[in-house]
Amino acid sequence: MRPDSGAQDMRKAIALALITLFLFPLVGADTRAPDESREVRGGHAILLEQYTATWCDTCATTDPWVSEFAEDHSGRVYRVALHPNDHDPFGSPLTNQRLALKQADHQLSLPTFWFDGEGELQGQVSQSLLQNGLRAAEAERDDWIGMRMWWDTWENQPHDDVQQLAIHIEENLPENASITVFRLESLEMTSEIAYNGIDVHHDVATQMITFDREGVVLDSFEGDYGWTVANGNLYSEGGIPVFILETHGELDGFVTVIEENGEVRSVIGISNESMLRNPEIDSQFALIMLLGALVASVLLVREGRIQ
Repeated sequence: MRPDSGAQDMRKAIALALITLFLFPLVGADTRAPDESREVRGGHAILLEQYTATWCDTCATTDPWVSEFAEDHSGRVYRVALHPNDHDPFGSPLTNQRLALKQADHQLSLPTFWFDGEGELQGQVSQSLLQNGLRAAEAERDDWIGMRMWWDTWENQPHDDVQQLAIHIEENLPENASITVFRLESLEMTSEIAYNGIDVHHDVATQMITFDREGVVLDSFEGDYGWTVANGNLYSEGGIPVFILETHGELDGFVTVIEENGEVRSVIGISNESMLRNPEIDSQFALIMLLGALVASVLLVREGRIQ
């Protein structure tokens, strides 16, 4: 006895749905898998902003162990080094923008530190002072907004490498929330001008972009490579924002910060040492799943014909 047309239509619909389900990720993916992929998840970390300079003698004794402090507390704190926009070769207008947010009513010393924009420390600080500042900032953080970040790199010889950053906010953002992304680099001092004896400066913020929860860009510093918005625009899926940005060249990592009315709500960082994903295995898995979907579809259709 042959099944009714409704049953046949149902099997065909299921077959089509299976094909579509597993084919869609391949259609939307880049034709070439990234050469490197990294992934992190979190948001509970603290933002450590340091105002420093290549001509600052006090910074010359402080900066090396501050970098080590950030590495030793990786996952709890992420450092962003801000250099003054003067004769410091690593300075940029993004420093002016970040300092203006601190609303400091006095002349800042070098170095100066902030934890989540608060807890200002100036001058020759000790590791114990930084540890106390970190703990105080963690105690002040009532909650945090979860984020996931993916960082894919494509080698692009003879041109600069392509760097793509995807940020998935795991819950609805408050109305007045903003998202800021810093690009961080280690820069080598090649000039004797404004030279305090440090050859390589780490965690230097060389690019920055700030946008609201709808993806509208509020502020941007392009640096040497600029930002490209992948897929045409920053976008939101079902009210949960997903943002994709591209830039080029070599870099050490990114730090993403969510702020609400100037208050830091969430911080996450991703670096060269972050967990590597294997894009080749991901692609092979997708092909296997697609093949399985096709086989299931054929079996469903054949079953309908036999009956």
